[in-house]
This record gives sequence, structure tokens and C-alpha cells, in this order.
Amino acid sequence: MKSLTRRDLLGLAGIAAGSWAFSSCVREQWASPTAKKPHLPWDFARLDPDIAADRAYQDYYQGHCMYGVFKSIVGQLAEQPGEPYKSFPFDMMKYGAGGVAGWGSLCGGLNGGAAVIGLFAATQDEARLLTHELFRWYEATALPIYVPKKPKLAVEMPKSVSNSVLCHVSVSSWCKVSGHHAFGKEHNERCARLTADTAKMTVQILDGSLQGQFAGTHTLSPETKSCKSCHARGGELENSLGEMSCTACHFKGGLMHPNL
Repeated sequence: MKSLTRRDLLGLAGIAAGSWAFSSCVREQWASPTAKKPHLPWDFARLDPDIAADRAYQDYYQGHCMYGVFKSIVGQLAEQPGEPYKSFPFDMMKYGAGGVAGWGSLCGGLNGGAAVIGLFAATQDEARLLTHELFRWYEATALPIYVPKKPKLAVEMPKSVSNSVLCHVSVSSWCKVSGHHAFGKEHNERCARLTADTAKMTVQILDGSLQGQFAGTHTLSPETKSCKSCHARGGELENSLGEMSCTACHFKGGLMHPNL
């Protein structure tokens, strides 16, 4: 092997320095506050809700519920106009699986749907309105509705009403109705179909808003309205924050509201 001379070493050092300077410039450009970045809202194109559902079902088996809803919608846009959708790091949405890393909190499908709405809603008020509709639909609807043409698991699929946006409550409600366990293939198939339903509803809500035809059809239950009249903003106690159904967790199993 040829030994390196001092001139050779100086030349290599110059190349290394040039490479470092180039990479530093690139990093500075990426980090620069003046670098061109896509501002919200991004442009939303009309999509077929049924195609979104089909894709979400398949995507669930690649990255679970949040990933499935988000990628089934934004992934379609990446195939049409391309950027900035094409460069989106879809894998980050896998964190929502099982109610965020298996914690059983907010349903990953709803988490993904809310993220999609956040990308495309014109204002924060609109995003809030559309998200409320999606979440209340989920609470009150017997799911899953979607039936895949080629199911990963051909099984009779019971439906359940979660009365909650929490993964923990939704799964437990379905297990009670179906008789299946939470860690079996049947439950995975249920959540895949639920992911499809949520993607479809997200597209329908966004499309209605885009066309100026959105009208929320799901409202708070009378029980939740009664709770909020006292516990929420403007009530006597003002000691509760939230919009989710109260009765899924409170005053079950024979417990009664205390007399005031």
C-alpha cells in the first residue's frame, strides 16, 4: 500500500473541511428561520371517502390506527400534487397506536383524524368544530361499520358503542359485547376496520367544510350537558375541563351523583 505524503494528507484535510463546510451550510439552511416552509393550512383536494377507508384498513396493518387514518388521507395527496405531502414523515404517526404508545388514552384513529384536520382547516375555530364532530360521531356510533372486500381475518364482527373517545374504554366496551380478548387477532381486525371508518368520516367532514356544506349533526348528550352546566365554564363549580361524554366513566356500577 502506498504511504501518504504530507501533501496527500493536506489535500484530504482540505476535502474534509470542504465537506464539513457544505454540510454546515445545509444544516444552517434547514434551521434558518427564513427558509421556505409550508404554512398552514395546506391545500386539501377532494378525495373519495371509500378509497380512504380501504387504504386505512391496509395501512393499519403497517402502523396501527393513528398511522392508518393519517397516511390513508395525506398519502393520497402525496401521490397527486406531491409536496409538501410527499416529504411528510408518516412513520411518526405510529406513536398513537393503542391510545399513544399503548397507554389507552385518546383513540389513535381519532388522534390521526384530528391531525389531518389540523393540517387543512382554515382556522383554529374551524379545526375545533370539525374535530368535535369527528369525536362525537365516534362516541355515539356503533362501530365498526366497514367491511373489507378482502379481510385480513374473516370473522363475524360485532359492533359496540364506546360512549368515549378513550382507547381503553372503546376496547373494553367492544370486548364486553364481542366476548373476545383485547390482545387477539379479532381485536386487531376490529381496530383495523374502526380505522377505516374513522378515515372515511374524517374525509367526509373535511370535504363538507371545503364545499361550505358542513353541518355538525352530533351534539352533547343530555347527561353530559347537565354535568357541564355545573362543572364546566360558567357553572357553579367550574372544576372540570373537557367535551367528552361523562357517563362512560362517572357514576357507573350503582354510584349516584351526590345530593347538592
